[in-house]
This record gives sequence, C-alpha cells and structure tokens, in this order.
Amino acid sequence: MIDHLRIHVVWASGSLEGARVAEMISRHFDGIGMERDGVAYRVPVRFASAPWLPDSPLPKPVDLSRADHNAVVLLHDDFMDEQASVWDQYVQSTRAAMETRGAADVYIPFCDYGGSAIPASDRERNTQYVYRTGWKGLDQLARDKRLLLHVLVQIRRHLRKLSGDDRDEPLFVSHAKADGDTIAREIVAYVQSPDHDVPLHTFYDAMELNPGEDFKARFDAEISRGTLIAIVSDVYDSRPWCIFELTTAKRHRRPIVLADIGGVRVSRTYPYGANLPRVRLDPTGSAGSWIDPLLVETMSEGLRCDIFQAQAAKVVAADSEVTVMPRPPELFDVIDADLCPRVILYPDPPLGDLEARLVTRAMAALRSDSQLKTLGEYQA
Repeated sequence: MIDHLRIHVVWASGSLEGARVAEMISRHFDGIGMERDGVAYRVPVRFASAPWLPDSPLPKPVDLSRADHNAVVLLHDDFMDEQASVWDQYVQSTRAAMETRGAADVYIPFCDYGGSAIPASDRERNTQYVYRTGWKGLDQLARDKRLLLHVLVQIRRHLRKLSGDDRDEPLFVSHAKADGDTIAREIVAYVQSPDHDVPLHTFYDAMELNPGEDFKARFDAEISRGTLIAIVSDVYDSRPWCIFELTTAKRHRRPIVLADIGGVRVSRTYPYGANLPRVRLDPTGSAGSWIDPLLVETMSEGLRCDIFQAQAAKVVAADSEVTVMPRPPELFDVIDADLCPRVILYPDPPLGDLEARLVTRAMAALRSDSQLKTLGEYQA
C-alpha cells in the first residue's frame, strides 16, 4: 500500500542522541490521529542509520517509492561529521532521488547542539539547517518539542504549497478578553520572540487589523485558512465573538485545539465546541514548558486534518454529494449545511451508537438517502 506521507529519520550509527531523537519522533507520529481503545491513525516513520554494507558506515538508501510524499529528517552531528565525505555522498544521492520525484518530498535537516559542520553539498546548495546550538538552555523535553514543532510546521507548509497555497498559515489565538487575554498574549509573544526559531505566523485580535478594515470579514478570512487555538477560560463559551471564531473554524473544517485554562466554574458550555482535542493547560512554569507542547499538539492536529482531507479527496474525487469532515460529525454540521449531503465522510473509528443515531436522524429528516460513513466504510 502507498502511504500518503512517510517520515524518514537519518542519523549516523553510534550516535546515541540521534537514536533517541529518532525513537521520540517515531513515538509521536505513531499516535497522531483519532484514537479509540489505544489505537490511532499513524504516520509511518522509517529509520536510516544501521550500516547496510560490511565496508561502509552508510545505511540502506531511503526508499521514497512507498509514499506519495516523504519527509527526510537529517540529524547531523559529530558522528556524521567524522565520516563527512561518505555521508555527503549519501546526502547527495538522497536529495537527487527526491528531485527525480519533482516537488513531492521535503528535506528537513538539523545540525547538532555543538554546531558541527554541515555536509559540503548542502553548503554549496545554500541549504538552510535548523541549528540546535540555540537550544542549549532548554531541557531535553523542551528540545524534543521544539524539534517536533519544526518537523510538523515544515511538513504542513510543504503539503500546503503543493496544493497551490504558498501563503503562511495563520495560527489564530481565540480568547476571551476577560480571563484569557494574558495567556493569549503570552503565546503570541513567545512565538514571535527572536529566541523562538520556528516560522509560525500568529493572528491575535483586532490589533492585527488596519484602521477602517472590516474586522468580521478579516477574522473570517484568517480563520478560514488557519489553525485555531481556543483558550477556553471560564467565560470563553459565553462570549459571542469567541463563539463566532470557534463556529467559523468548524464551518470551514479547519484544525482546532481547545486549550483548557478553566479555573472555577463555567457558566455556559457552548454545545458545538464538541468532537475536538482538548489540552489541559498549566501556564505556571516557563513559557517554553507549556507553549511548545501546546503548539506541537496543535500542529499535529493540523497535520492529521491535512492528511485525512487529502486521502478522502483521492477517494471521493469530484463527487459533490459527499461532504468530507476532518473530525467526527455532529448536529451542527448537518443543520448548518446549505444542503444535506448524500454522504458525510469522517475519519475512523466510527461514532458510537448514540452519537451516530442523533446525526443520522437529523440527516434523514432533511434527505431520505443520506448516509454517515467513515473513510474505511466508504472505500469498502
């Protein structure tokens, strides 16, 4: 079977840090999707490190043929630099193989914490590396989250570019001024700090607007192509603009993550903030200790949505009577639609009986031949 996306982690045999980071990447992408009973959709991660031939330190060539798109993550360090010339040949051949596939694949190279020299061929190409020398003050967990965030952002940016959208995707931070503004400001300031080397573009609030601009239209435009973090404070669900932002993101089927900072009591729960990943946020430590993990969860949800939408698009082709949902559907998705679709298609695993019954009854009231199917059921 051809995967939509595979990640290949390349490092020099003997590098314990390279092996540890590769395992960390594999664990993360093993559980990136919708989960039930411990089983989730996974992005396959393959390792290239163990020597392939007796007289060479190089691993087996990266197999790019098993996926529509590949992300090659190079972990360059002193172990690789000790045999620079042969590893440079490996890098050259890998990149040449990627180029024969057009723009399908993406190369994401990292340099180690000591700033070891990068391969000569990459220097000649003026290849930008992620230099981890600036991460020395971070603990291991923070370094791991920063690396994952780089990988996630570059893969999503590459897939978006292939779809014809070369713009930066905004990270829309939805919040209530009354009790979520401090957290939202801290997230935006951290992402925009010169010390944060991940290229993310944030959209915060009306301060981003130009005088005279239609703020509702601008918010809709930013949310419709962005990823939304909802800072769910005690009053968030009771604020009309927060509900507008969350509903707009759902209507455009954009990635959404709920960051729960609730303190005492929620006076009203907005009923259509359901079927979304929720992260419990504890912003009492250093900014990096809670913001980067939140960003990793958010970009992971974004990648999951990207992959599912792409997989579903290949299956349904141009069938206008199929609505593809990147998350389990709910009553909002049925009632809010201009026309009830013949099929609502959503990710596995299937909805439980109670939820499915509610949605199918709502669909049947609008269209007698409507169906609710997971992608697996639709393909079968």
